[in-house]
Amino acid sequence: MRDTLKSIVDKIPGAKGAILMGFDGIAVEQYEGQAGVDIEGIASEFSFRFLDLLKAAKALDLGSLSDITIKAERGTLLVRCLSDEFFTIVLLSDSGSFGKGRWVLRSAAPELLASL
Repeated sequence: MRDTLKSIVDKIPGAKGAILMGFDGIAVEQYEGQAGVDIEGIASEFSFRFLDLLKAAKALDLGSLSDITIKAERGTLLVRCLSDEFFTIVLLSDSGSFGKGRWVLRSAAPELLASL
């Protein structure tokens, strides 16, 4: 699983790290490509907000969420929902490759889900 997360980070220009986490805020595995990146803290803080987004999408008959993107001043979070219990995040620098990141996450999702 860690190798898959490392592969994701290595394939995306500007990626700082990746994590697989439960919506309960507990990290399953992570890979920090750059020293000093608190990917677990970031993912943990957002995990409960993601739950609210999942509930809202279902309540509004939009169906299940597959992707969430958060663009901030100093980086971008690419989130891929793997199931009702787990998600993965890649943290990109401001100059990170957003499109490639989404594609790599989508491509790696089945492998990450199978390893749970």
